Amino acid sequence: MAATASVAGEEETVCQTADLIVEGGMSMSRGRICRIAAREIPKLAACNVAVPEGVTLRFVDTLPKGCLGIFHCGEALIRLLLPELMAKRRDPDRAFASVPEEPYFDSVVVHELTYAAYESAECPFVDCPATAEYAAYAMQVRSLPAEAREAFEAASAFDHCVSRDELSAMYHAFAPDRFAQKAWLHFTQRNDGCQLIGRITGGAAFFDRERF
Repeated sequence: MAATASVAGEEETVCQTADLIVEGGMSMSRGRICRIAAREIPKLAACNVAVPEGVTLRFVDTLPKGCLGIFHCGEALIRLLLPELMAKRRDPDRAFASVPEEPYFDSVVVHELTYAAYESAECPFVDCPATAEYAAYAMQVRSLPAEAREAFEAASAFDHCVSRDELSAMYHAFAPDRFAQKAWLHFTQRNDGCQLIGRITGGAAFFDRERF
């Protein structure tokens, strides 16, 4: 269920779940975001990821190269490519290439919502990009339907016990796809991955280190 209103000449939809505001695109695409939110935000909460209320998700037709969605810190704003544009921008060599278009799009929304949730977590450094990306990728893959998740896992280059030291901000910067694969593997190797996520969102666990 969603309520639609017109603001400043642009169509927007306010989702009942978390009062998520969806701007731009067609009403069908905005309604899809509300359905994703209704399904996935409770699942995130069950894994200790509390999506704040009032986040705005804005459909756009362009983003920087390599980006399909961006969360803007301090603005409670997510910019996201329209579904049809995201499908065209997908790289066949990336970690999620084997995941079908529909669940992939939905999972990108979950990735960005996790980023929005992590913004309120305490970080003892200037910023904690590796920690935020770890949580976002773990929740993204967790949200996939079983068959899509298995396809992601089958394409992974790793099957070893992943250590914390392998998940650094520098590693993510140079190899984001391998970071995603290792993050999911590390998450699944915990006795209770959601307990770790709770420590992350509670500001008690980090993958980042002080920069000198």
